[in-house]
Amino acid sequence: MTKLLEEAIRQVEQLPEGEQNAAAGALLDYVRHMNEIRLTDEQVAEVRRRIADPNRKLVSLAEARARVERFGS
Repeated sequence: MTKLLEEAIRQVEQLPEGEQNAAAGALLDYVRHMNEIRLTDEQVAEVRRRIADPNRKLVSLAEARARVERFGS
């Protein structure tokens, strides 16, 4: 196990049970589907373009959550 994963597990252990279960579910979902997650070359180029944009707009965690909720996730 890597040091980073060990640290993540230590931090998750400090969370309440419900949040531990959510973190575990997210990790299991990632492992189950990691081979299915692929970006096209065009998507990779767009991500790189956006990261390189010095004027990109960042949103708060609350705004990001609100946006995700609007998509029904």
